[in-house]
Amino acid sequence: MKQEISRRQSLKYLAAAGIGAASVRQLRAAESGTASRQLENVTKRRPRIVAFDVIETLFDTKPLDPLLSSIGLPEGSLQVWFARFLRDAFALAVIGEYRPFHEVAAASLQALLLEHRLEAGREKIAKVLSGFAELPPHPDVRPAFQSLRDAGVRIITLTNGSSETTGKMLAKAGLESFVEQTLSIDQVKQWKPTRAVYLHAAKMMKVEPHEMALIAAHDWDTGGAARAGLSTGGIVRAGKHFSTALPAPDVVENTLIEVVRRLMELPA
Repeated sequence: MKQEISRRQSLKYLAAAGIGAASVRQLRAAESGTASRQLENVTKRRPRIVAFDVIETLFDTKPLDPLLSSIGLPEGSLQVWFARFLRDAFALAVIGEYRPFHEVAAASLQALLLEHRLEAGREKIAKVLSGFAELPPHPDVRPAFQSLRDAGVRIITLTNGSSETTGKMLAKAGLESFVEQTLSIDQVKQWKPTRAVYLHAAKMMKVEPHEMALIAAHDWDTGGAARAGLSTGGIVRAGKHFSTALPAPDVVENTLIEVVRRLMELPA
């Protein structure tokens, strides 16, 4: 396999993608987990750089709900679409192929529309995807950023989306001055939680993985970062719980302010 993913991650994603046990055995045989485990077991330290996931972690996705309703999809379709979107992305990672965020999001939305016997034209899909750039930040983002700046900790974003869209979102929210770089999987052509993405971020920032932390609202994201040797912070959004099947974040809190505070309390 081109990507290294953990046994527990592979089981989860393969099941979501409908891939059978024979493929699971092949993946187990192909992965080299020793280096990953060694990195995961490095003593976690107070980070010099904090990388933030973007969608849901920093920006609220609720405004996408009415957009989906406006193109005919039933209430609750946002969660269904996201689950399908991530399944497709993770399946691509498992089979060793890459498609960018926009393509995977559009294809999964098109399939969902067709399943509901709705017209799935490009204009409809573009209307929904354009909503990502308009998402509002969660209210705890600015104070968390300010706390890190006051502590002398550098901030970057690390997203499965595009750097361009992330930059627009940060600018619209007036947060761009806090963020040193907007890094994207497009630069690696592998999806998070593939270990290479987090190692690329550390390399770009010229630090060792254990000198960086990732904060995210997704257990698969913090799990991948942990396997790459980063410190991790989990932010609970909309009451979603972190799965015990994945590596536990170093800290989990209900606000970014508290996640940041606890990461700053790690040993220097």
